[in-house]
Amino acid sequence: MSRSGIAVCVLSLWFSQTALAQGLSPAEAVRRMKTAPGFEVQLVASEPQVLQPIFVKFDDRGRLWTIQYLQYPNPAGLKRVKVDRWSRTIYDKIPEPPPKGPRGADKITVLIDNDHDGAADEVKDVITGLNLCTGLEFGHGGLFVLQVPYLLYYPDKNCDDVPDADPEVLLSGFGMEDAQSFANHLTWGPDGWLYGVNGSTTTCVIRGIEFQQGVWRYHPVTREFELFCEGGGNLYGLSFDAEGNLIYTGNGGYLAFHALQGAYYLKTFGKHGPLHNPYAYGYFKDIQKNGAVPGAPSTGGTIYITSAQANSFPSQFQNCLISGNFLGHSISWWRMSPLGATFSAKHEGLLVDSQDPWCGPTDLCLGPDGAIYWSDF
Repeated sequence: MSRSGIAVCVLSLWFSQTALAQGLSPAEAVRRMKTAPGFEVQLVASEPQVLQPIFVKFDDRGRLWTIQYLQYPNPAGLKRVKVDRWSRTIYDKIPEPPPKGPRGADKITVLIDNDHDGAADEVKDVITGLNLCTGLEFGHGGLFVLQVPYLLYYPDKNCDDVPDADPEVLLSGFGMEDAQSFANHLTWGPDGWLYGVNGSTTTCVIRGIEFQQGVWRYHPVTREFELFCEGGGNLYGLSFDAEGNLIYTGNGGYLAFHALQGAYYLKTFGKHGPLHNPYAYGYFKDIQKNGAVPGAPSTGGTIYITSAQANSFPSQFQNCLISGNFLGHSISWWRMSPLGATFSAKHEGLLVDSQDPWCGPTDLCLGPDGAIYWSDF
């Protein structure tokens, strides 16, 4: 509760700065952070429990999961053959999927708060040895995992956090030229498809479909794969509002894009040339906003649209997009308003200002307790 008696959410921090002389201790970093009125920051886990987290998501048992992106930026077991001006790298081979391929340092980890005090007191590595892992989603009796160039499925039918077998390769061909631009952010859509985004400096060729920046999706029952829409820059997150609108975020100074199936959006033509469809009339722009994003790229994104979600926040947060600002070392919130067939966004302020140049929010999610959880790389 705030001093005024308004019920508010506790912003929970997943903090992971390496303990070097230039950086702050986790406790000191939290102490320096400024929040919007009525909010506070709480430390959930820090080093040595977790390092370089790029992801936060809760499972159906209310447990918090992360990906420790420890292998970044270079894949294990591969050699650089060529690097272009955009940092796109050609390697000497395409690695086999785990466990046959080179063993990397990345981990998928679950943090459990047994005494419900807001801090993790049990840390369990579920999958280790991953080689640049950038996506995780739960469902269909197992875990869906992105480790380029593959979308993998690890079965875990008894939910004991021990995969029942080696992973099944569902898709292959995701681009691996740049570890800052990999396919990422696996998210279930309301239609039962598994969605993800891809960055601007990796080229995917999946079942004959070539693309770079854009939104793609996979159906776990029919095994279909589709390029949902193309464009948007280097992309780092997507979410759906209560009406099923898909909003995705990235870099380039854009806040977000409102995705329509089959549409083209503004892209970096200097890197990749014209749109893939030669008959397209043009492209859609990003969501209209009333100012600069306070530190692009925008990472993750959660839309508070329903009364149930808004009940854990003051009423002014309803219909808002909350986004991490990686280079701005902050989290901002934007009011989303209908604008014709799409939206406009008004910057309402910073939810968190870390005041720390080492702070880099990479993802955020809504917890079952009504708090926002976020990862700090």
